[in-house]
Amino acid sequence: MTVHPGLRWTADHIAAAMKHGMSDGLELFHHWKDRLTDTWNDPVYAGFWSDLEVYEQKALKKNLPELSFSLFRHFRDTGERQAYEQAYFERRGRLVSLGLLVAVSPSSARLHLLEDLIWSVCTEQTWCLSAHIPEGEEAGARTHIDLFAAETAQMLAELVVMLDDMLDERVIRMVKAEIEDRIFTPLYREQRTYGWEEANHNWSAVCSGGCGIAALLLLEDERLRTMAVQHTIRSMNAFLSGYGPDGGCAEGVGYWVYGFGFYTYYAEMLRLFSAGELDMLSEPKTGAIAAFPGNIHLSDGVYINYSDSRERETLPSGLLSLLSERQQIQINMGLHIPLLSQDPCRRWAHALRNVLWTNPAKFASETESGEPGAPIYLEDLSWVIARGTLTTGEQQEVKVAFSVKGGHNAEPHNHNDLGHFILHGGGENILCDPGSGEYTQAYFAPGRESIFQIGSQGHSVPVIEGTGQQSGRQAEAKMLHIKHLPSQGIEAELDLTSAYPKAPTLARYIRRLRWHGSAGTSEAELFLEDHYQWRSPSGIRIGERLNGVPRVAQHFISRIEPVLQEAGVRWEGSGAVVFMAYDAGCWNAQIDVIETVDHDHLPQKFYRTALILRQTADESGDSRDHSVRETRCRFKFTIYPRQFNSKNQN
Repeated sequence: MTVHPGLRWTADHIAAAMKHGMSDGLELFHHWKDRLTDTWNDPVYAGFWSDLEVYEQKALKKNLPELSFSLFRHFRDTGERQAYEQAYFERRGRLVSLGLLVAVSPSSARLHLLEDLIWSVCTEQTWCLSAHIPEGEEAGARTHIDLFAAETAQMLAELVVMLDDMLDERVIRMVKAEIEDRIFTPLYREQRTYGWEEANHNWSAVCSGGCGIAALLLLEDERLRTMAVQHTIRSMNAFLSGYGPDGGCAEGVGYWVYGFGFYTYYAEMLRLFSAGELDMLSEPKTGAIAAFPGNIHLSDGVYINYSDSRERETLPSGLLSLLSERQQIQINMGLHIPLLSQDPCRRWAHALRNVLWTNPAKFASETESGEPGAPIYLEDLSWVIARGTLTTGEQQEVKVAFSVKGGHNAEPHNHNDLGHFILHGGGENILCDPGSGEYTQAYFAPGRESIFQIGSQGHSVPVIEGTGQQSGRQAEAKMLHIKHLPSQGIEAELDLTSAYPKAPTLARYIRRLRWHGSAGTSEAELFLEDHYQWRSPSGIRIGERLNGVPRVAQHFISRIEPVLQEAGVRWEGSGAVVFMAYDAGCWNAQIDVIETVDHDHLPQKFYRTALILRQTADESGDSRDHSVRETRCRFKFTIYPRQFNSKNQN
């Protein structure tokens, strides 16, 4: 097993490197203002700066929302997080926008408003979200450290160092005192234990990275600063342990941005402050992790979004540019500099570095197409991704793609979705993943499987004998084989038996998917076969229905309203159509409409196509009754450009 390079760095080595690079690092840090100013009149960044000025006007006209006890108690009393977090992130958004505007175009009015904002944040009872304060520990909330306390410390530290020649000395002293009391004393001096320190997901990277950057900038005690570096490296190593050699992020691309983004932000700051000697991006695994978004990007900013991740993401352009330079990854998407208002959490770290680091030359043109790459198998995640390019009658190209996931049902931000698949065409996921639901107390509590986005009822997997997939590490998809086929095709076969332990007579369940999507053709195809084997428990005959429950109900999830046809189902997207053919003699079809709310509290509507098994088919495809030891269900999905008049349209 490869050892993180930082774990080999002794305290003396770290101290010497920091002593050598500290002054130059601070000087380079102060030059960040010059880089920000260079973009002020650059048309590439015009939208970014205009967005911040809108925030400034809001700050001038509307009072800063208070983080009252009434808002704080709301989560514990009702399980709802939105009210507190809206106020919290509005406060952060104003601080980010004014901090950046003062850096590039200072005025006394802007500076005084910024100082008031900093002072107000420094007087908050806690820098944590109310949902992250353990029940009964409210009195100690001031020194509790969660993701957002760490982000706040980093933001304030970077602000007061970058603007130290502008800000009132009393404001700077206030910031330093608050970060000392809330972060440095409990974490480094008293060495209190926090649960995130050894987490193998985004919390370890964000919490340790935010606190660690503040320590690099503000701690003057050389011994304590060295200790802070060692502490951060240990937590960052725990974070990396959640990744396999394939570099895949089980939490999805949104959490890749969060966790690996803060890993990179800290790594680059440490490199800067050690004259390049302490380089955490030299860890071999980080190259594969850096490549993850490109591996799962389908087209037009649409990603594979298993787990709690959005389907459409605008990734931080600064982070991508830095990784492209440091890890030699190719960015296979056009340039979009995210606006602060597009980030629900209004993160300083992303916004600042999007301006500092974005290199437009690193980004592909929106019109670039080229041949789709070979299918990808992320072995540790057990995700399969395959792409194709279809040609229309007008010689236009339509991107298509397919993905299926294995894994297990105890992953970070887990959804019960083993064997679930996505079909993408014309810039949208036509058969889709529902992504993340609204974060409430219930979303992370026992029984969470009843929530549409989490349970298998919200995914394109079957209900077997009335039961859905179960949670837990024991529910695991075993990848039986992966086979690459000619013309960029791929076949995957998964054993999903352990996901359905409560199905009374299920002995084995195998799902096989075969994709053909070669470039230059007018159609792509996915063949799906589910093979069930049954046993006969005492008192129940083979094939006998249990209390009238159908043996198999196949589900297919889409945001697009399906059209039921004589022997198939049709989903018509904006640029492509998916047609699913099935044996109408074996199935009853119905459409369920599910209205729900997403992570950003916005209403969403999904359509779940349910095919209820009436009778099965033998190897030749002939229908027969239920009195069998095996059931084979076969479906053919054809994807074609919307304007292409396919024979399957009828």
